[in-house]
Amino acid sequence: MIVPMIKYGFLVYHRDFDSFLNRLQEMGLVDVERHTKVLSDEERNLINEINRYTQTLKDLKNRTAQNDQTGQVAPLNSDAVLDEFEDLVKEKEQVESSIRRAQKDLNDVRPWGNFNIDLLRKLSNSGLSIKFYVTNEKAFDESLLEDLTVEIIKNEAGQVYFVWIQQADQDSSLPIEAVEVKIPNYSASGKEAEIATHRGRISEIENRLNELTRFVVQLEATKDELVNQLEINSVTLSAEKQAEDKVLILTGWVPKPKNDEFVKFIEQESIIYVSERAKREDNAPILLKNNRFARLFEPIGSLFTNPIYGELDLTPLFAPFFMMFFGFCLGDAGYGLVMLLGAAIFKHKVNKKMRPILSLVQWLALATIIFGMITGTFFGIELVNVEIPFIQKFKNMFLDQNQLFALALIVGAIQIVFGMFVKAANEIRLWGWMYSITTFSWLLLILGSGAFYGLSMLEGANVEFMGLTHKIILGVAAIGILFFNSPGKNPFVNFGLGLWGVYNMVTGLFGDILSYIRLFALGLSSAILGNVFNSLAFGMAPDIPVVGAIVTILILVAGHSINLFMAALGSLVHPMRLIFVEFYKNAGFIGGGKTYQPFEKKIKQSV
Repeated sequence: MIVPMIKYGFLVYHRDFDSFLNRLQEMGLVDVERHTKVLSDEERNLINEINRYTQTLKDLKNRTAQNDQTGQVAPLNSDAVLDEFEDLVKEKEQVESSIRRAQKDLNDVRPWGNFNIDLLRKLSNSGLSIKFYVTNEKAFDESLLEDLTVEIIKNEAGQVYFVWIQQADQDSSLPIEAVEVKIPNYSASGKEAEIATHRGRISEIENRLNELTRFVVQLEATKDELVNQLEINSVTLSAEKQAEDKVLILTGWVPKPKNDEFVKFIEQESIIYVSERAKREDNAPILLKNNRFARLFEPIGSLFTNPIYGELDLTPLFAPFFMMFFGFCLGDAGYGLVMLLGAAIFKHKVNKKMRPILSLVQWLALATIIFGMITGTFFGIELVNVEIPFIQKFKNMFLDQNQLFALALIVGAIQIVFGMFVKAANEIRLWGWMYSITTFSWLLLILGSGAFYGLSMLEGANVEFMGLTHKIILGVAAIGILFFNSPGKNPFVNFGLGLWGVYNMVTGLFGDILSYIRLFALGLSSAILGNVFNSLAFGMAPDIPVVGAIVTILILVAGHSINLFMAALGSLVHPMRLIFVEFYKNAGFIGGGKTYQPFEKKIKQSV
């Protein structure tokens, strides 16, 4: 359900406004109405600073998890820590770039080995010409170079590296094809030493960055102070100024269950205020309050959008269907058992924020086990083909593919009809009973025709399909559909809109029901893939006793892990599609509500 909201208007003298905002922020109950505006320079600077702290904390927190530093670190203020961190990161990037360049140079000079650069220069100045060459091993003919002063440096990867020494005034050419290489102005040992120096600096930077992890709590506290200041600035700019800027008017929302507590606070502040219960047209923020089961499905609903204030919260209404659809799609008792046990094990090892997610996994796993028992599927094994005495008595209870196909369509029809009842209730809630006549007329037509058809098929029921009674019901439904779809409008306009509505309903209804075939298709595909991996595991295993068992186990574990992951992903996505498209559409869901976000202060204890 949606928690009722109380709308407040505050009238504050300008000198008391800052202190009032600080106390309001500490109270943390009011969702202040913000107005769209252009960011001021101060706000931009605050946002930039917050982003800097966020990025720094992200890196330092990762280091905190990897390093257990001991010892004392000199105290620094948060700005100094932030500046040093950014300088170190920038320097680290520059040093890493230098290492990459030096590594490339080392790869180029490594075939030539270590040589003395100064000696080469002296020889060149004394009148000797020293040239470096590279040629293909096949083109290198050493016999053609017997009369030349040639020294082979290295023969590597089909390439020959050699040096030709001659007098500088000699004008001759090599008798073989070779590529002259520019004489390096550095040696391999020099580049290796350079790289070692750079890596030593990287190590020093890493150690210092690890030391800065001691300031994580302090940085978080400073970041929260900046966030609080940004919030205050935003609220201040949202206030309406009156009486030559001497009086400021602020609007906000308080959940009704917290209203008594807030009234005591506001009366102590001696602030002039007015309050009233929020109306549908006020577009109040949305705060959901559901039972323990439905609350687990709120994150799924929030992936689409919140309801608007005043309409029904569909979370508790779609939760059982979503659970059923997930089990239908996955439909393997073995996979459900793995999910149930895995969630139970990790539930006590994760933080409190993750526990509801694991509780949701457990409910979905339970639905998977139930549907696995209905279909007789256990880790891809079709139990109907297994000759186990205990299972024999249950084989007649397992549903075959035709029955599953029909079940998917039946479940879809039930949810769509249920959604139409929800739509009628929503229309009465939002606009009045007149607006629900068309929806109830469609329900009368669909359920009435279905009832008459079913009774006409029963022997001895003496009910005629399309008989007089049935025609009267159809006539009443037609009047409601064609003439009450838009209360207050011209009857001819209603009739035209009614005809268009009939076309949309007839074509859309069949399409919506057929969409639920995906439940059957996904359940069938996951079962087939599981069976395929079983066949591969036992068919590809060699006849060697120990090796065969190991291969079988590896294929089974890897195959079923892949299948479980892919099937579970599909079992999440496709039920969400059925909920957000078919169910929400037939339930007349509007959506677009903004989440309740109280103006509150973030507090971190600094060290």
